[in-house]
Amino acid sequence: MKPSRVFCALVIFGFGLFAVGQKFADPPVPPTAVQIQAWLRSGDPQSVAWGAHYVLVTKNQALVSELLSLADTWQPFSPPKPDVAKRSSLTDNDVDRRDAMSAVLDALIQMDVSVPVETLRNLAPDFPNHVAVLLSRLPLEESETLSFDLYRSGVREGYGLQYVSAALLAQNPPAGFAAHLFSNIHNRATIFVIAPGAGEIGGGTAGDCFQSTASSPRPRWPVFGTYTLSKENSRGSFLVVSGIDPIFALRSETTHYVGQACGSRVYLGAEERRRLLAQMLKISPEAIDWQTELRRSIQFSSEQQFASDLRRFIAAQEEKYRVTAATLVAKGLLTTAEQDDSLPWLDIHLSDARGPGYAAIPPPSPWPARVSIDNPWH
Repeated sequence: MKPSRVFCALVIFGFGLFAVGQKFADPPVPPTAVQIQAWLRSGDPQSVAWGAHYVLVTKNQALVSELLSLADTWQPFSPPKPDVAKRSSLTDNDVDRRDAMSAVLDALIQMDVSVPVETLRNLAPDFPNHVAVLLSRLPLEESETLSFDLYRSGVREGYGLQYVSAALLAQNPPAGFAAHLFSNIHNRATIFVIAPGAGEIGGGTAGDCFQSTASSPRPRWPVFGTYTLSKENSRGSFLVVSGIDPIFALRSETTHYVGQACGSRVYLGAEERRRLLAQMLKISPEAIDWQTELRRSIQFSSEQQFASDLRRFIAAQEEKYRVTAATLVAKGLLTTAEQDDSLPWLDIHLSDARGPGYAAIPPPSPWPARVSIDNPWH
């Protein structure tokens, strides 16, 4: 080969290496729209992530349709088996795909793009926090059906998304929502069984904590935003859904998908349901005369006496629930047909605090339909 041809070949080869290097090195001059589009259509997760990154950098509205197409064609992961952690159930390619789609969804969120509800439905199991943000930006009449479905079914690892869905529905409650919300409350009562003359016993509770952590930064991948949900309006966060307990999202830049942060406590528990009922009734939560966590002590002199006192306690709680149900009917949030079947559950845990020398408490008699009793001595 002639020297001139060798020189030309080396130049072309060197330029190719430079282009590949620049592709994954965030060059000072962004690539062209044609190159960004090519990366988005490449099918290679790393290239897709860079393409989404540059759509956001350039704010190129003409390429938004490419991002929406990628989001719409997302192939969800199969749910992990009960005895296999989700993290270990993903292949390396799954992790790459998830990170690339995180970059795509981040670009859509940052560019304030409206994403169709069916696309969000498909994404919800794998990207619950991204979907929570995008869902909250849709008109209520457009998001209602999906919000109701996500609220009722829950989403694997999507505790925050279920809460956001419920909070959106509470702003303009559709038929059946209040009944479902109310009837799925599980109030927990710990009953300390004490000896005659013993004093009251109390105690505290502890909450669960859910966490998804990221690995170290990935080389030659772009930085993109992932989202955590919180009840705290921290610096840099933005409002996702308003209401009695506003929910905020905080964007953090990373090269990995990151799930819900530990300690955020954004999930739809019994107390959150009770507070949403108060919001719909336009009253303060304190005006609802029952609690979701309570402790009582009942003296044990005889089986008959203990059973009678326990029944009186249950009846008093159920009467409070009926008052709330009647108020919901009066406000048009429950129908009369729903009223009797919408009372919450009362889950009772018996704790024997009588000390040594006492016989085990016999199994309790049948109780009302929506009362469960955990008797550790049975």
